[in-house]
Amino acid sequence: MLLTMESKTAAHHKLETLIAKGRETAGTVIDHVMKNQPTDRLARASGFQFQADPETTAITVTYPAGAASAERLNQRLHRNALVQMAHTSDLPLKFIDSLQGTAVPWGRELLAHNLNTVFANRNPKARYLLRSLGGELRGFLSDRYRRLDSRPIIEAFATAVQRKGALPYDGYVTDTKVAIQSIMPEVYEPVPGEMVAYGLSLENSDFGNGALSIRAYLLRIWCANLAITQEEMRQVHLGKRLDDSTLYSNRTYELDAKTTVSALRDVIDGHLDAESLKRRMEAIRHANDQVVGTEKAKETFRKLLQKGESEAASQAFDSPDTYNLPAGNTNWRLSNAISWIAGQTKDVERKLDLMKIAGEVLPKVA
Repeated sequence: MLLTMESKTAAHHKLETLIAKGRETAGTVIDHVMKNQPTDRLARASGFQFQADPETTAITVTYPAGAASAERLNQRLHRNALVQMAHTSDLPLKFIDSLQGTAVPWGRELLAHNLNTVFANRNPKARYLLRSLGGELRGFLSDRYRRLDSRPIIEAFATAVQRKGALPYDGYVTDTKVAIQSIMPEVYEPVPGEMVAYGLSLENSDFGNGALSIRAYLLRIWCANLAITQEEMRQVHLGKRLDDSTLYSNRTYELDAKTTVSALRDVIDGHLDAESLKRRMEAIRHANDQVVGTEKAKETFRKLLQKGESEAASQAFDSPDTYNLPAGNTNWRLSNAISWIAGQTKDVERKLDLMKIAGEVLPKVA
């Protein structure tokens, strides 16, 4: 009993340290979202003019600044927007990458020519929502794209979780996606010696790089391994067709945001409560009871992970390490092997994907 109490005390101190460290990161993400709001414009395919930037490997696009404006904007194409254009135009992404990556300008000039030809001829009257930030076109989207912008969503998330006693824990931001995590500042021991914490993770993209999503997560405190579990809320960015009146209508935009925020609050209230916590802890106990042999673990890693990740996860699973991973050849250890790899991964989007994979291998919560 004394050992358990000492372990819990140490776990509380470790959790406090993790929260203090992560709070600053979460604050930085919130600040970024509040200061960086995309600019929206609608434009027809016939109005696009693509060029190769003579000084960089970038492709730029010129298009009308507004329906009634003679002004034309010239913006760099972000990778995300270029991928979206590839899907729209049916140009193979491998072909686009090979042209854009040539050491001499002809490849990029040919790519610009291909884009000009496709958009001018295939469906010239088609209209697209263009979302830009800082002189860069980051989202090339359907005019039916539903704008679930991150600013009111992140603000509502932070307020709602705080009401339930949760604290900011961590956050991630890329050019096209944000993620923020909150945590309940309590230590739980679903399995003897296994100290965990529980929280919610929110992701959203203002540029078509993923849906609005809320998931629960489990944090193994000793090593900060984090597994993001099944999705509790998902809203895709698909709505009514935009026109110039709805694009600039604050009333329409605010009503839609209020509906989303209301649904988000309901999800948070339903998943930061005692019953939800009880189910999560039961899932860990179940995972810890599921025996997983070495060959089965390797097969799972090969199926779910990239080659280098799979090899590293297998080595971790087979190692004698019981600090970074739970003891025993179990499903709980297998999940932690994946989340441990996530912790070593620098690329933010891949890190988040690995955390979700770590959660997917755990037993589902009813």
